Amino acid sequence: MTRLLAPAPAGPLAPRERPTLSVVIPYYRRADVIAEAVRSALEQTEPPHEIVICDDGSPDDLDGALGALRDRVTVVRRRNGGAAAALNTAVALATGEFVVQLDSDDVFLPRRLEAIADAIVARPDLDVVATDAFVEQGGKVLWRFLEAVPFAVERQRLAVLRHCFFAWPAMRRSRFVAVGGFDERYRATSDWAGFIRLVLDGALVGMVDEPLYRWRLGAGSISAEGAFNAAEEIRLLQQVSATYELTPDERRTIDEAVTGMRRRATLLRAKEAVADGGAAARRHSLEVALGPGFSPRTRAKAALAVASPGLARRALAGRFAPGTAQRRFGVGVEAS
Repeated sequence: MTRLLAPAPAGPLAPRERPTLSVVIPYYRRADVIAEAVRSALEQTEPPHEIVICDDGSPDDLDGALGALRDRVTVVRRRNGGAAAALNTAVALATGEFVVQLDSDDVFLPRRLEAIADAIVARPDLDVVATDAFVEQGGKVLWRFLEAVPFAVERQRLAVLRHCFFAWPAMRRSRFVAVGGFDERYRATSDWAGFIRLVLDGALVGMVDEPLYRWRLGAGSISAEGAFNAAEEIRLLQQVSATYELTPDERRTIDEAVTGMRRRATLLRAKEAVADGGAAARRHSLEVALGPGFSPRTRAKAALAVASPGLARRALAGRFAPGTAQRRFGVGVEAS
């Protein structure tokens, strides 16, 4: 079996049957790619128990996009409410013991469900099992997820408050529903919010150390909503701090994470302003050049943007920032 990264079991483990795995897919305006995503789930070496797609009020033709695959999936429709609401709707309809996330523009590699089921059989105490993933753009593999976002084998409560250290997992459905599922108050960080709920409730997370998911990034050099996402991450952690009974170490971890996120938001606002060529480019770049906590290299780049926003914009054009994956999962303060 592929290496499984996981906390040590608390005691003897009882043997168990193979789990039933329901694949859940949120759908909105992805007619060009949804059939490929569904096909990747159907063509697994260990077939899914079912595939449940939630059409989140999409104006396009999901049934037409699925074509002959339509009869092999369950589709539920709802008024548009965002990815978290769509996933929660799909999870509520699913009947498998575990639900497995699949974004509508991504794909599973053929052994993914088999590897997840193997891990659950080997470690029946795990409530969450993820796999490593290839991070791709334009059909080219950029790196592996675990290279950018290290998995936390120990002290998972502290780790999940620092950053989202796993993604697109299989989750024990009963436990996930019991903690409230994905948090529909958040748009960009609803998955992290749901995972925080699970881990703080005592769920144990394992990671199959093999890239069996393809995370396919869209075009563009810098996320147009990076600063918004960082602000939402801050709001999430502040809400967690106000809601949960946390240890002093956990509260310190949140404070440190929020400080880093504020720096990241400042940096992303500057990058977005420079990329857009707006009048605020110099002002936001100056905040980085004079602000606390940034490296000399980052300060120098910000100073260049203050002196010549046009030159800085040309330097950014056409680049995919290597830190984007880290920022998406709440780690990494600065990008090169």
